Amino acid sequence: MEKTESNKSIFIFLSILSLVVLLCFSFLFWYLIEPRIVSFSKYVAFGVKIGLGIFILGVSGGLFLIVLSALTEKDFLIPYGKKQITLKVLFPINLLLAKFFGWPKGKVIESFVEVNNSLFKAAKKRIKNDRVLILLPQCLQKFDCPHKVTANIDNCKRCGECLICDIIELKERYNLSLAIATGGTLARKVVVENRPTVIVAVACERDLTSGIQDVFPIPVYGILNQRPFGPCVNTKVNMKKLESVIKFILNGVG
Repeated sequence: MEKTESNKSIFIFLSILSLVVLLCFSFLFWYLIEPRIVSFSKYVAFGVKIGLGIFILGVSGGLFLIVLSALTEKDFLIPYGKKQITLKVLFPINLLLAKFFGWPKGKVIESFVEVNNSLFKAAKKRIKNDRVLILLPQCLQKFDCPHKVTANIDNCKRCGECLICDIIELKERYNLSLAIATGGTLARKVVVENRPTVIVAVACERDLTSGIQDVFPIPVYGILNQRPFGPCVNTKVNMKKLESVIKFILNGVG
């Protein structure tokens, strides 16, 4: 599977910068409230200081494990939840910093997806592959096709005019679950109904980012769709990459 260090570096750099900003605000917060808390109770002040220290150590340690795992694609994420806690705290700050620097939001989100995928590969040995779900957006189907597949994938007539036919063949070849969702709400409903142990999701940057975080702790490998005709219309996906990811999940190769 291909390496994407250049894409990953954007999110990693912003995460480290976000951590510095977070640390500065934490120390400023303590500097402003310490005199009042100490005057009220030195024990309460000690408790707040300990809590703040644990928070800083947790976020810093989590980020260190993320960077190490993302760069090496080796599993240093123990416990695995550290990834989610740290990314949930830092991700919104990353977007603000990117806006400050004038960096495109899409590039930051794309980098986030690449970091997530590297962490996915790092944690491969701890991912159960007995219930694999391929989750697709509706826009992969030809826009004017009368045989809508969102309600039932078997509605596809396999005419070959879009990639749904090819993906169904992948599903059958590897005996996987396949679902198509019109948006985030339906996607979450599909996940609840299918109860997958691992998800391969194809979507745009925004939907992938929210989806990866929404379905935690289920591991998700994200693949950005291709939009030759613009967003949400007759989109495509790299089929070689999709099959490579499936092989990696099932057999550790790809």
